[in-house]
Amino acid sequence: MKRGNSMLSHSQVVGIVWLIVVSVVIVAVVIFSPEGAEEAAASDTSSVSNRVKLEKMEDSVYRSRGVGKRQWRGTDGTARYPSKRGEVRRDTGSYYAVTTPSPTRQPLTVELNDADTTTLQLLHGIGPVFARRIVRYRERLGGFTSTEQLLEVYGFTPQLLDHIRPYLRLDADSLRKLNVNTMSLKQLIKHPYMDYYFARDLVRLRSRGVTFASPDDLRIIPSCNDTLLTRLLPYLDFGQ
Repeated sequence: MKRGNSMLSHSQVVGIVWLIVVSVVIVAVVIFSPEGAEEAAASDTSSVSNRVKLEKMEDSVYRSRGVGKRQWRGTDGTARYPSKRGEVRRDTGSYYAVTTPSPTRQPLTVELNDADTTTLQLLHGIGPVFARRIVRYRERLGGFTSTEQLLEVYGFTPQLLDHIRPYLRLDADSLRKLNVNTMSLKQLIKHPYMDYYFARDLVRLRSRGVTFASPDDLRIIPSCNDTLLTRLLPYLDFGQ
């Protein structure tokens, strides 16, 4: 090559080529060396570790909401319930108790007037607090005649009722009733629907020899009104 035209000499070209070859070899050695492989493996391990951490964080979020991850992500958008009593995981830090999905995914049905607190907690959204409140209020009423009465339980919402309503059964034949001809004033006024003045006037009329044989007979009580009578009627007994 001619130096006057600023062209590289043969030896310079060879030197540059060898420099490139050596650089390529060095890079290949670094990449494929045991240390490089370990670094790549460490990168993969780190990726797996991060994924596990994310899954654990996600699980904790589901637990904080009182539901199981599989249950919360049900493809049909509804909760799944166990077929056997007792398959329940309770979150003692909240109002919620979450059930473990059964293999058959059959919906649970609860008889509202017969279920104890443990059985009630199998309903998604009903934890130990609500279960105790439902049972206590049921005892005061003498039993439920309608699922709508759950809204009279402190803290119960229409949204929660709509959620569990498909899983409730109601046997109104098991009601504990008030005998208007024999029960004392103290016993009568324990009922949530009983008005004190109505019960007082009823007992006074009985003391004068009045016997009540039908709901219409109660209309002679001065404090009686249609609203009160309609609410009380399922719980009244007119036996002698």
